[in-house]
Amino acid sequence: MSKKPKLSDIPGVGPSTAESLEEAGYKTVLKLSRADPKELAEKVSGVGAATAKKMIAAAKKLLPEESKDTKPKAKKSAKKTKKEPKKTKKPELQDISGVGPSTVESLKAAGYKSVLKVSQADPKELAEKVDGVGAATAKKMIAAAKKMLPKEEEEAPKAKPKPKEKPKKEPKAEPTPKPKPKKKKKEKKKKEEPEFPTRETLHDPRLRRISAEMKKRKPAFRHEQAHRWKRVSDSWRKVRGIDSATREKKKGRIAMVSSGYRTPKAVRGLHPSGYIEVRVERPEDIDEKEINPDIHAIRIGATVGGKKRQAIIEKADAMLLRVLNPGVSEILDEEEIFSELDGLEDLEVD
Repeated sequence: MSKKPKLSDIPGVGPSTAESLEEAGYKTVLKLSRADPKELAEKVSGVGAATAKKMIAAAKKLLPEESKDTKPKAKKSAKKTKKEPKKTKKPELQDISGVGPSTVESLKAAGYKSVLKVSQADPKELAEKVDGVGAATAKKMIAAAKKMLPKEEEEAPKAKPKPKEKPKKEPKAEPTPKPKPKKKKKEKKKKEEPEFPTRETLHDPRLRRISAEMKKRKPAFRHEQAHRWKRVSDSWRKVRGIDSATREKKKGRIAMVSSGYRTPKAVRGLHPSGYIEVRVERPEDIDEKEINPDIHAIRIGATVGGKKRQAIIEKADAMLLRVLNPGVSEILDEEEIFSELDGLEDLEVD
């Protein structure tokens, strides 16, 4: 009878390595000889893959030849017995990775008392109900719970109930077909053409009131140094200085041009009277089809001469269009001038 080999008998295995092997589950030389090198290297700290292979080979040499068989042969029974299913332990909430005792309590308080309920939960609802659990953590918890459950407990997709077949009715004897009366054709209603918009209906009066109020409050944008130097004009110039207090919009400085002073887009660019301005350079620019006297008003270009300006005004009067800047003084005859002077002399004498 030879002595049973111990872990300390393996060459290269000291007392500290023997303790770590026992903690990892390798309590005998036989178990160590049947181990996988990769698993042994992962479970036991301070042992690499190469060292694990050497230890397993040394353990096999220490064992007698009878015990070298990795799996003992099972005795054949005369009667064939049915294999009994192994009873698996029911998983608990603490078995889920990353779930501690405090998280277990909060899960139970929220209504998730079993691993099955956690696996069937919605990540958003779980994150809302349980304190200290975010959406990403909730997804991980649900995935881990699903892995822990056996396949039998996973919910199978519910089959939709088949619709009940209606009993077939016996065909009735078809009556003799009657001639269908002719349908009267419905007269198509003519679409009412919308009335041409006017100044009052085209633009919202509320927006026009807002625009007027904004224009009253809008400051006169001047050059930064216009009040100080005579040579600097009042026209606005953008401030570009690095250390300019005006550019930084500090208190007590002049107002800067910004988009916040703009009027509503729907009524932007309208004349104060409510007309939409149309720029005209010659009489041919006045198009009868595009210009409506109820909405549009004409503005003559600044470079147009007196003769052409008079022709534009005559055409606009014929179309009842309003001219915003006629700019032509009335031409008086000599007789009218002298008659006015005579009237003034009579007044002086009296």
